[in-house]
Amino acid sequence: MKKYLMINSESLGQGDWELGKTLMKMFLGNIVADGQVPEGISLLNSGVKLACEGSPVLDELRALEDRGTKISSCITCLKFYDLLDKVAVGIQGTMPLYVQYMFDADDAFVIG
Repeated sequence: MKKYLMINSESLGQGDWELGKTLMKMFLGNIVADGQVPEGISLLNSGVKLACEGSPVLDELRALEDRGTKISSCITCLKFYDLLDKVAVGIQGTMPLYVQYMFDADDAFVIG
């Protein structure tokens, strides 16, 4: 079964931002540790920061990419945050790509 994640924030959940960043690292780390590999992960809005230089979850994203997960960061969002030249994992993607990923997946989840 193909699973697809759309991550729209660098922080997981509502409330304290720093706690949310810790939770995001734990979430992605548990996906890696569990051995299940989503077909794709699309990063939108501040979620694109997760794939950029200095991100605390680069190791987790690289591990998933090494296992075959397609990781892409929204090019519009990267431009907005002035991060086009800071992407350290995955590719730059567009909304049509994300729509295609969602409809090709058996299950799609929005995280953030």
